[in-house]
Amino acid sequence: MNLIYAAHQPMELENGRVTVLMTNNQNVYFEMAQALAGKNDLLRLIADDFSELHLSTALCWDADLSSAPDLMDKYGSALLKKISNELTVDQRQQLLAKQQELLTAIQDTLFSVDLPLEVSLDDGFQRLYKYARPRLISSANATPYDIIKNDLNIHLELNDCRVLAMKNIANFLLPEQFKAFLQLVEESGLAVFLLEFSEKQQRAYYQNADVYWVDEDFVDWHL
Repeated sequence: MNLIYAAHQPMELENGRVTVLMTNNQNVYFEMAQALAGKNDLLRLIADDFSELHLSTALCWDADLSSAPDLMDKYGSALLKKISNELTVDQRQQLLAKQQELLTAIQDTLFSVDLPLEVSLDDGFQRLYKYARPRLISSANATPYDIIKNDLNIHLELNDCRVLAMKNIANFLLPEQFKAFLQLVEESGLAVFLLEFSEKQQRAYYQNADVYWVDEDFVDWHL
């Protein structure tokens, strides 16, 4: 598919590949970031069959690691729905039994007030998981590379095949970590788009990625 920024050359997005738009043009960088966030209509996403895709549904904008929301805050509901839907019969029965024990204990506490109160059994397992508040283990989210890896893995778990877009990765990953990131993307089969405010001389950092460049004079380059 192609990502098209108004009046500039199309940028090809491929599954399992990282596509980078580098620029040192502040206006381009700002407009692109706003477009990826859905705040202007300067970007278009065109499928291989030339049909136009809705950017808001075909692309997932995770911004940068310094401002992106917690992964579980953003994707937790969908992830817990998937987990609860895939519970085995034995797992469901075990959770229901434990839930009944808890509700019975809660019911006993209600007798302390002179009101006809009762609790009811709810087999909505998502509510149980929400109550338990699953979070990513802090040690597994300790570095920028960990966060990016977990982001990719969450998309895989959810079978979320949208284009994953981020910015300023070079601010957080060492060159060897960026190479490992490229390998992760290749293994995932996801299409990843990076917006980077960067000098052209830094393009060696992005080697093995598909790199586009817009300079200060709004001239396009495919490096």
